[in-house]
Amino acid sequence: MMKNRLFTSFLFSVVMLMFSGCGAYEDALPTNKGSSITATATEFKQQSVKESEPIMNISVGDKEFQITLENNDTVTALKEFLPMTLDMSELNSNEKYYYLDSKLPSAPEKVGRITAGDIMLYGDNCLVVFYKSFDTSYTYTKIGHIKDTTGLTDALGSGGVTVSFQLAPTKVIYTVHDIRNLSDFILGKPIENDLTDKHYDLDNDGIWSTFDIVLMRKKILEQKNMKTEFDFDSKTVLLNSGYEMPILGLGTWTQDDETVEESVYTALKDGYRLIDTAQYYGNETGVGNGLKRAVSEGIVKREDVFITTKVMPSNYERAYQSIDDSLKRLNVDYIDLMLIHQPGSNDTEVYKALCQGVRDGKLRSIGISNYYTPEEYERVTAGENIKPAVVQNENHPFYQNTEFKEYVSKYGTVVESWYPFGGRGHTQDLFENETIMEIAEAHGKTSAQIILRWHLQAGYITIPGSQNPDHILENISVFDFELTDEEMQRMTALHTGKRYENW
Repeated sequence: MMKNRLFTSFLFSVVMLMFSGCGAYEDALPTNKGSSITATATEFKQQSVKESEPIMNISVGDKEFQITLENNDTVTALKEFLPMTLDMSELNSNEKYYYLDSKLPSAPEKVGRITAGDIMLYGDNCLVVFYKSFDTSYTYTKIGHIKDTTGLTDALGSGGVTVSFQLAPTKVIYTVHDIRNLSDFILGKPIENDLTDKHYDLDNDGIWSTFDIVLMRKKILEQKNMKTEFDFDSKTVLLNSGYEMPILGLGTWTQDDETVEESVYTALKDGYRLIDTAQYYGNETGVGNGLKRAVSEGIVKREDVFITTKVMPSNYERAYQSIDDSLKRLNVDYIDLMLIHQPGSNDTEVYKALCQGVRDGKLRSIGISNYYTPEEYERVTAGENIKPAVVQNENHPFYQNTEFKEYVSKYGTVVESWYPFGGRGHTQDLFENETIMEIAEAHGKTSAQIILRWHLQAGYITIPGSQNPDHILENISVFDFELTDEEMQRMTALHTGKRYENW
């Protein structure tokens, strides 16, 4: 007997907006009291996403075959009865058939030749599965064709057989634009694109949230067949904001405007695409001048370069205004990443200001720096519906803090290392380490290059600072070799759990 049920293809979800993207800058709305930070549209509907090539599966015993469907009224009507299981009969040792209880729309035509794997409708209610090829004078309405017929004849056998029909799970392809759309939506930013039919509730909890962004990011990596988050071909990592960030850049701490202009210009000529600065460094103008010079000479375009800057929590009273100050000093229209420079009594207000900066299009991504525990991470971001794209901390082979790195990864947050060599006064501790020197000798590289390569393979963005042109070039020359698993294990074993700095 045929077992059928009406196939429901649309799911509508209506959810109230829980709270604003940045509550400090507009009337407060009720906040989610749970542990996950979420936001939803006042009304949205989630529908099944259509593929360019409709797919149906049939199952015979433990064998499953995939059918590419025709685009016609017969197929549309048939889908309404899926899934269904039929006890099909044998005919002429080349086909199985079943007379449906209901008539389907049909448009019969002379097909001339049947090919093994064809699925046809005879008349208006006889469903036929062909497992051999032959010429015919009969007319049929085409339904689809089994892509790979290997094992089909044996599975169907010589007599009657039970066959199940069901639609294949919809395969959705996500892009970085989907992450940006979802991020903007969660923030309450105006959305140019229609999100009505978007399948963004990846954790199936009925709301669109930060955790859906994390799952979407993972799916994009899977689509690229990437085994790690870092793409060593493009030398970038996909952030939870939907933007790609270079995984190795130039740090500019202690450099003045004049010096940093030359350093940035040199770095961009050498292939760097990530520049790190801060309001506290007092050199944003120099960074902007170095970028402007490289752009004017055609070395890079603005959109090729990822600029990070930072704001101190002590500047909380004008944190939002300081974004404009940085834009002016850097001489850019947007900042790729802005971080809270370090913890402070008013850092939660600064985080709200950064959130507003994203919402207003001045900042593309935001993050925090010098936060080392899950408790600190949760405290500074509490009540906001956007999580840091980056946490910039002290990390090096002697202090790896992998537990914290693993914790923030559930939000799609990436850890970045300042002072990857341990910082001033400590570099020789690492450079002269016996293990690092042995690995360096094996690869014909310097200790600095081994340390930087370890950071990247371990999943840390890194920003070694230098104004020495030779060192700037040396530091980026780490993409022509790879540490072995055994070498990575030896580097991991260097962890002491002790930091050099106390910021």
